[in-house]
Amino acid sequence: MKRGLVVFSPTQVAAIRLILAAIILLPWVVKYSFIQKTNGETGKLHIEKADYLWLSVSGIVGSAIPAFLFAFAGSRIPSGLSGILNAFTPMFTLLFAIYIYKEKWNKNGIIGVLLGLIGAVFLFGPSLLSYAEPIDGLGALFPLIAAALYGLNINIIKHRLSHLPNMVKTAYPFVTIGIIYGIILAFGNIGELWNSHPGGFWDYGQNGEIIQSANHALLFIILLGVLGSAVSMILFNYVIKFVPPLTASTTTFIIPITAVLLGIIDNETVSWNIFVGLSFLLFAVYLIIGRKS
Repeated sequence: MKRGLVVFSPTQVAAIRLILAAIILLPWVVKYSFIQKTNGETGKLHIEKADYLWLSVSGIVGSAIPAFLFAFAGSRIPSGLSGILNAFTPMFTLLFAIYIYKEKWNKNGIIGVLLGLIGAVFLFGPSLLSYAEPIDGLGALFPLIAAALYGLNINIIKHRLSHLPNMVKTAYPFVTIGIIYGIILAFGNIGELWNSHPGGFWDYGQNGEIIQSANHALLFIILLGVLGSAVSMILFNYVIKFVPPLTASTTTFIIPITAVLLGIIDNETVSWNIFVGLSFLLFAVYLIIGRKS
C-alpha cells in the first residue's frame, strides 16, 4: 500500500486493489449464478434476497470502506500507528459478538485481546517516538474506524453468511464493490499518471531508492489486490467456517509478524522491542485460540 501511494492517490489505490480482486473472483460469480451443478443437474445456486443484502453489506463494510480508510491513512500518518490501530480489530470483533450477537465471552479471550494490543504498542511504538511531525487526527481516526468495520464484518460473515459456500461469501462482495470502484476510477485522471511518472515495473535508483514510476507503483497494488485481498479473503472465509469470530480475528495479530519478517528481508533494522512485541502477539494468539483442536 505504501509503495502504491508513491504515485497513486488513496482512492486510486483502493479502487485498483479491489477491481483486481473482483476480476480474479468474477468466474465464481458466473459459476454460482449460471452454471453451478446441483445433484448432477446444471442450475444456478439459489441465494435468498436477504443473502444478497448481507453479501453486499459484507463487501462494503469489510473491504470497500476499510480499503479507502487505510489507503488514506497511509498518506497522512506513520505506518506504525496504522499497525497499532489495526490491532484493535479483535477487540471490536469481541464487542460486536457479545453485544449484537449475544455470544458468551471468556477470560482468555479478553486477556488475549489486551496482550495483543500491548504487543502492537511494543512493536510499533518506538517508530512513533522518532516521528517528528504532529500526528494527523483524522488520519489516525480512519484506521480505528476500519478496525471496527473489520470486527463487524467478521461477525456478519460468521452469523449471517455461514450457510453459503466459501467462494460465494468471497466472490459476490468483491464483484459488487469492484463495480462501484470501477465507476469511481473511470472518472479519475489515472491515465495521465503514466505520462507524468514514466518508468518500468521494477526500477530502483543507484542507492536502492524507489523510482516514482506508475508501473512500479502498480506492481505493488497488483500484489495487494491479488494476495492481500482476493487470496487472503478466500482463506479467511474458509477458516471462519470452523472457528468463533474472535479466533478468526487473530489474523490481525499475525499481520505484524509477517511485516517484521518482510522488513528483515528488506534489510530493516531489528531492535529489542520487536522481539518483545512479537512475543506478546504470539501469546495473545495462543490464549484466544486456546488448546481445543
